[in-house]
Amino acid sequence: MRIVLGVFAAVVAASGHQAARAFPDGAPWGAADPDAAENCATCHFDGETVRNSKALAVRGLPENLSSDTLYDLVVMFENPGGVAAGFQMIAWTENQSAGTFASQAADTETVGTAIRSTAATKTDGSVSWAVQWRTSTSIDTTVNIYVAASAADDDQSPLGDSIHFRSYEYPVR
Repeated sequence: MRIVLGVFAAVVAASGHQAARAFPDGAPWGAADPDAAENCATCHFDGETVRNSKALAVRGLPENLSSDTLYDLVVMFENPGGVAAGFQMIAWTENQSAGTFASQAADTETVGTAIRSTAATKTDGSVSWAVQWRTSTSIDTTVNIYVAASAADDDQSPLGDSIHFRSYEYPVR
């Protein structure tokens, strides 16, 4: 077993990828953006990366955004093949935040315009997280919402995990 683990560590090191525990305090803020330099697939690199995943959705988003409005949202994830899941969601305009997130759940944390799970959520196929989002007091540029979820096998390694991304765009009206 030690030889197998040693070979695994050597393969991971040689590939330039870091283990999923490379960020013990959680994924970097902004990792829900699939085009970010350090996105969720940076650490969870072995499984499939799915952009615009139909398995991931945010319920409660309006057709058109209103400024300084509180939206009750639910991040829903059909976790195909995973036994654990986590998420991160961000709302940005071109160069600034697009409001603030909040949650009453003990296993989430926020920093301004981003929210993420802090522990793997056990799942038997689907999972959801309830969050609140208050939009900025003025919306004068396109707002992009990025959400990512991991379909993980809960073995604390980067192998066997798939990352699902979904984005929503709200042009200025």
